Amino acid sequence: MSKIRWGIAGPGVIAHKFAEAIGNVDTAELAAVASRSQERAEEFASEFNIPNAFSSYEEMAASPLIDAVYISTAHPFHKSCAEIFLNTKKHVLCEKPLCVNAKQAKELKLCAEKNGVFLMEAMWTRFLPAIKEAKAIIDSGEIGEVMGMNADFCYSIECDEDPKLFKNELAGGSLLDVGVYALHLASVVFDDNPQSISAFANIDNGVDLHTQMLLKYKSGAIAALSSATKLEKPADAYIYGTKGSIYIPEFYQADKLVVRSGGNEKTLSLAYDGNGFEGEIREVCTCINNGKNQSEILPLDESIKIIEQMDFIRKQIGLVYPMDK
Repeated sequence: MSKIRWGIAGPGVIAHKFAEAIGNVDTAELAAVASRSQERAEEFASEFNIPNAFSSYEEMAASPLIDAVYISTAHPFHKSCAEIFLNTKKHVLCEKPLCVNAKQAKELKLCAEKNGVFLMEAMWTRFLPAIKEAKAIIDSGEIGEVMGMNADFCYSIECDEDPKLFKNELAGGSLLDVGVYALHLASVVFDDNPQSISAFANIDNGVDLHTQMLLKYKSGAIAALSSATKLEKPADAYIYGTKGSIYIPEFYQADKLVVRSGGNEKTLSLAYDGNGFEGEIREVCTCINNGKNQSEILPLDESIKIIEQMDFIRKQIGLVYPMDK
C-alpha cells in the first residue's frame, strides 16, 4: 500500500499524541503541520521533525505535499477547518466530536461526498483491540442478552488547566469532551438507537460540569452513562448480560477485559500499539488506499447518530452553544 502523507491542523495537546503515533504506522508519514501562528507551527515541526510548517490552514490545504489531514482544533472550528481541506480534495480525520451539532455534521458529510474524499471522526477507542473483542464476545452470546450497561468518563480539572472546557462560546463542558466516549461505547454494545433518553446535569456558566444520562432500548436494556470535568470517578465500563458480564477498566483507553460467565472469570490482556491512536490512523490509510471514502467500522452516519443523541441531551439539560443558533 502507498504511504499516506499527513498534515496536522491545530498543533495542540491532542495533536502530540497523533504525531507520536503516526511514526508507528508504516503506511503513514507526517509531512506538514499548520497553525494560525507560524511560530507555533514551527515549534511543533521542530519537536517532531516535520519538514513543512504552514501559518494557515488554507496554505497547507492548497499544498501538494499532503494527502490527508488530522484536525485537532477546538470543537467550534472542526466544521470550518474540515471544509477547507475537503474542498481541496484532501482526506480528513477530525477529532471528536465530528461537529458541535448534527446540522453541522450532516453538512460536513455532504461536503465530503461532493468532493469525493474520505472523512471520519477520530474516535480512537472504537479501534482498540479490547473494544473489538468485547463486541465479539457480546455477539457470540457468551454473556447472554445484554440488558444493562454502565460507563463513566469523569475527571476533575481546574479552569486554568484547560480554559476552553469552561467556555460556552467554545462548546465547552463534559458532554462533548468525554461524554461522547460513553455514547459511542453504548452504540457499540447495543448497535441500535435508544428509544428514549433522560439526562440531568450540573451546569455552571454555560457548560456542563457533570452530566448523567439514561438510555433505554427497544429490548428493555438500559445504559447508565456519565461525564464530568469536576468529579473524580473511575472511567470504567460494565456490560451486563443474562448469562454474564464484561468489565472494561478505563474503557476509553481499554487494554484488558474481565469476562464473567458460567461461574467462571477470565481476564483478557489486549494491548494496543503505542499510545492507541495507531488503530484509527491505520484504518484511514487502509480506506484511502482501497478507494473508500468512509470507514465501515465508524461510518459518518454512526457519528451523526451520536451527535444527534448529544443534541437531544443538551436540549434536555438546557445547554445551548452559539453555533446552535
